[in-house]
Amino acid sequence: MNEKAKIYTIFASRGYGGAGGPPERLISNDQLLRRLEERCGGVDFISRDLTKGFDVQSALNELEDLRGELDGVLIIGVTREYRLIFTGLPTIVVYNLFEFMNIPYELFIERGRVLTATLDRIGTTSPSISSAMFDDLVDKIDLIRVLSRMRRSTMISISPYKYFHAVDYQGDIHDQLPEGYNEAYTEALRESLGVKLIRVEPAEFYDAVREVDERDAEGIAKMWIGEAKEVKDTTEEEVVKAAKMYLAFETLRRRYGAVAISTHMRSLTGSGKVEDMAWPGIGIIEFQKRGLVGVCQDYPNIAATHLLGLYATGRPSMLGDLMVDTFNGVDIILHCGAPINPHGNDRVPYTIWSHAQSPVRGTGKPGSGTGVQVDLPVDEPVTVWKLDVLNRRILLHTGISVDGRSLYRGFDELMCRTKLVVKVEAEKVQSRFCPGRYGIHRAATFGDLRDKVKKIATLIGFKVIEEDRS
Repeated sequence: MNEKAKIYTIFASRGYGGAGGPPERLISNDQLLRRLEERCGGVDFISRDLTKGFDVQSALNELEDLRGELDGVLIIGVTREYRLIFTGLPTIVVYNLFEFMNIPYELFIERGRVLTATLDRIGTTSPSISSAMFDDLVDKIDLIRVLSRMRRSTMISISPYKYFHAVDYQGDIHDQLPEGYNEAYTEALRESLGVKLIRVEPAEFYDAVREVDERDAEGIAKMWIGEAKEVKDTTEEEVVKAAKMYLAFETLRRRYGAVAISTHMRSLTGSGKVEDMAWPGIGIIEFQKRGLVGVCQDYPNIAATHLLGLYATGRPSMLGDLMVDTFNGVDIILHCGAPINPHGNDRVPYTIWSHAQSPVRGTGKPGSGTGVQVDLPVDEPVTVWKLDVLNRRILLHTGISVDGRSLYRGFDELMCRTKLVVKVEAEKVQSRFCPGRYGIHRAATFGDLRDKVKKIATLIGFKVIEEDRS
């Protein structure tokens, strides 16, 4: 996973325009390349300079030969050979300020997969503006690095259901996921984001549970209990069962070289007995603490969203059912868990309860399970979003987190254990809600990622549906 992103870099001009010799303050192509290499540590720039005798046809031939190895293309300066630009790879085209601007910006919007940037190579703007231009280019190059990491990632799905997303797309009861859905989705995920998705059968999970060392599970359970601010209406034995589930997932994750897990397992044995029931939420929190991804109802779309958000920001995300309250003007995103490190390296308090879906919740009986109530930050920007891989689109809206207890009585006891409440353009968001088209779940990531997500969508050829805008 530490392999550098490979970006085919073409210097199409010398970095300035007009008659006469170069300005005294010109940043040469060689100097610019060195600056980019210093700032973009995760990138290998395969550099070709058309101003030094390397010809366009040779560049086109190399692009074709290296296509399977490349993560993107960077073109610095003006070229009228559009085949260099529209390769289908994520591409950035840079305009050097005060060159003649023979760049087809409108075509970039029409065809997609091209971002643009501007550089002041001759020092004609203020230092702060010139620096901002360079920083903007570095940020856009980093998005290609993010997509490179996605291309090298593997995800596993573990579920007793026939189809991925089986409990997400809940529209008309007569609508059904089509035959071949799993295969079509797996191929679409690989083709668009490069993520490899492997289905793991429940029997292999149950075998992994049986192999778990009881002492290891007990040690992890004690760690979780020690971290929690409180354990309510469940038992240490139930936390140990959750730890066994986590360790079984870890065995399978390592076996398949995965960095993300999408699962709907709810039993340690498959016996159907209540006492064997367990839920993965607290184990998924442990994966998130380690810089990995897990979602607990087998939604590869959400897992891919979490993975993209993690690579782009260093922050884990929350999975949740989306509810919209237009009178209070909020989203309510709820599930029995969320990251306890919502900003990446921090920690927020959490409480371990019985699981809200357990038929014996609150009794302390075997099968009560574990659900985690995370005290998420308030008064912070949040992005609520979701990749829809098969349809090549991203749903997105943003808002500010608020304290749900100030809006709803008995808030902690309602439905799922963790509830993130976000002030949003609720009526607009609700008007775009359609379970059969988009599913009933979303990812929530702290921070306003709108601009970054829209740029990523451009690079991968996805449409963005901004649910809070007309």
